[in-house]
Amino acid sequence: MADMQGLVERLERAVSRLESLSAESHRPPGDCREVNGVNGGVAPSVEAFDKLMNSMVAEFLKNSRILAGDVETHEYQEDRNDLVISETELKQVAYIFKCEKSTLQIKGKVNSIIIDNCKKFALVFDNVVGIVEVINSKDIQIQVMGRVPTISINKTEGCHIYLSEDALDCEIVSAKSSEMNILIPQDGDYREFPVPEQFKTAWDGSKLITEPAEIMA
Repeated sequence: MADMQGLVERLERAVSRLESLSAESHRPPGDCREVNGVNGGVAPSVEAFDKLMNSMVAEFLKNSRILAGDVETHEYQEDRNDLVISETELKQVAYIFKCEKSTLQIKGKVNSIIIDNCKKFALVFDNVVGIVEVINSKDIQIQVMGRVPTISINKTEGCHIYLSEDALDCEIVSAKSSEMNILIPQDGDYREFPVPEQFKTAWDGSKLITEPAEIMA
């Protein structure tokens, strides 16, 4: 927390310096005074600001969990099965990026969840009022404990979704994905149903009709 506070203070000073120097840059020629110990226009502070953003901030985002406004972010986590978001709000969005061989649990109710560029990643959550999106990922497991209206799977190879009794009306939207399975609770266990990957389309005389293609082994 101390590191985060220090980072915020440094960013605030850098932004304040840029604003001051920007105002100075509009003064008439020959009236460039020293501002915050910096001479010669905005360029030195812009360069310093870029270095700060590309070093300390990048490292912090890589190794830590941050809360940025209404977005709860997990990035670059690997071999972690203890990731938990316990303090949630209805307006929050959870964004999970490039996590591998890890499990995240989200308690309470959030607005939406995005899983992006993850591998061998498991998500367990209580309730989502909007949508859960899986993008550009591989070998994903999702367990719904409460309710979610929509789950979207896009450009993903391997996605297993465990629905709860309260989430059986969830809509699954998929595109450019494979090896997708929906597991439905039945008699204290789960029954697996594959999501169709191939479709056939035919003209019925007035419009195109598309339905899953049944491939017989």
